[in-house]
Amino acid sequence: MSSRFDRLTLLSTFVRIAERRSLSGAARDLGTSQPSVSRQLAALEDRLGTVLVRRTTHDVTLTPDGLALLADARRMLGEWEAIEDRHSGQGGLRGTIRVIAPVGLGQRLLLRAAAEFMHAHPQITIDWRLRDDVIRFAEEGCDCWIKIGAVPDDTLVVRQLAKVERLVVGTADCLARQRGADVAKMPWLTLGQFEGNRIELYDTKGAARSFTVRPKMASDNIFAIYEAARQGVGIAILPRWFVAEDLDSGALVDVAPNLRAAQLPVNLALATGTQRPARVERFCRAVQAYCDRWL
Repeated sequence: MSSRFDRLTLLSTFVRIAERRSLSGAARDLGTSQPSVSRQLAALEDRLGTVLVRRTTHDVTLTPDGLALLADARRMLGEWEAIEDRHSGQGGLRGTIRVIAPVGLGQRLLLRAAAEFMHAHPQITIDWRLRDDVIRFAEEGCDCWIKIGAVPDDTLVVRQLAKVERLVVGTADCLARQRGADVAKMPWLTLGQFEGNRIELYDTKGAARSFTVRPKMASDNIFAIYEAARQGVGIAILPRWFVAEDLDSGALVDVAPNLRAAQLPVNLALATGTQRPARVERFCRAVQAYCDRWL
């Protein structure tokens, strides 16, 4: 059994290999050589008595044992950082927070929360990635995942940040061209991940009204749907926070004041573990406070 490297160094190197899917990439990040990274990987595999990665000429992939270790390694490293935070003499928060956020919220509203946090804590850096698809948390190397809708991973700790009100909007000119047509007969712009071809709205008493549409335009990007609505192409279901300024200015109008789409939860997912670095917990609290103010 090799004892040249301490356990935390071995785990940290392994996590970097898993994130970069490359020994040379991990070596560059760690400021060392590829042979040194290879020796550390071999030492960890020797210590654990198992193969953790499969190497090809192009990249490395984790074995089932490697995937299982990755979650444990991240949790242990996070708890070690939490210990350092409590007992270190260094003042203030420092380090990198890795965040995966939804495209719309992450590009606009939540980015403002992140900016406020970085202004308040100058030694913090944020790796800010925007994705609307479902991720494999353990493989992504993120500290927290903000997702609209349910988090389909019962191994994670999930906190609900807010519920988003959604309404049907369009331009006044678009509505005028429809000459009082029923909402189901209007040209629809749909966001595939939420509506598809099926629209479901609720009246003020909670009664559902559902109908099928043939979208004038469909997209997987909220900004595309928003811009098409602003151009008068059709009507769309959009979050109130996203269109608040347009409603105030009259650029968009509430097409069906007595109908609303179902509210969507905004969830924050974290890896399990008894302790996390202070910077992660403080960031999560800051995002929660921002959502309380604006959502």
